[in-house]
Amino acid sequence: MDRLDDISRKLSQLALHNLDDKDTPKRDTLAPKNKKHTDSEDGTLSDDSEKTHVGPSYRIVEPKEKEMCSVLFSPLSNIPNREELSTILLQKPEIKIPIHLSTYSWLQTYIDDDKLEDMFDIVEKVGNICPKLTPRVETALQVNVFNDVTEGMQQCFIDVFLMGIVGTAQEYLEMDTKINRNANELSMTKSKCRPDYLLMLNGQLVFKGEEKKAGDVRRIALELVDKMIPGSVGKDGKLDYLLGYATAGSRVLFECIYADRKMSECSDILNLERVADRVSLLIIMINVVRVACTLYKAKNQ
Repeated sequence: MDRLDDISRKLSQLALHNLDDKDTPKRDTLAPKNKKHTDSEDGTLSDDSEKTHVGPSYRIVEPKEKEMCSVLFSPLSNIPNREELSTILLQKPEIKIPIHLSTYSWLQTYIDDDKLEDMFDIVEKVGNICPKLTPRVETALQVNVFNDVTEGMQQCFIDVFLMGIVGTAQEYLEMDTKINRNANELSMTKSKCRPDYLLMLNGQLVFKGEEKKAGDVRRIALELVDKMIPGSVGKDGKLDYLLGYATAGSRVLFECIYADRKMSECSDILNLERVADRVSLLIIMINVVRVACTLYKAKNQ
């Protein structure tokens, strides 16, 4: 994680408010046309933006990241029905994530205020920062899309999002939590089949992903069930169901595997070239961790 945090800080410096110029604000945007997203020395957004916040001087109190993350990633009271998963995965977090004023102001160009207020606090207003989660989330929101690169490099791009949320949860969950890539897994996966991404709780697979550089993301998602050991999920399985995702470049789709070779979509296809979809992905990942912990505890406690 230290190496990823170093990369995160460097990517943040390179990509801060400098995403590709493709669309207009409040729509499918990664960067608006005819808008300059430069920050003035006093922490306010430049006059070229539609909205300006004036940040008061502030002093950061002792970080409360551990306490905040215990709430952010707390298990649900019961296992959600498959039919309600798409709604559950987009539920607003139990606690707001603190981000800096400059990032919040930049996001206002793309995201409605109501959604921002549900998701984020402003560091300069609340006097609190999460030393690990805050920079990881800010980097995920702002990092440039990796186009025309190898599949391995695209995995680095997706990892900024996955490690920003799951990697932070790993440090605070009161379970043996392991993250791996392209690795053998014996609890639910056929021999010699290796998911591209794995999240394990006490040795049990609880979330996985399949990633490709390009293609039909729904077709790629079929690999999620192709690699499963029969009987792994369902009433008599090790989990009631298993959450997974598939990517095709910058497009991401979440699936719920609930029986042998059966799964259902539990998200829209997200396009990470859109800032709004990046916010949605962060929300989904927070809730994926919560659902995964709930599924595991229901079968093992």
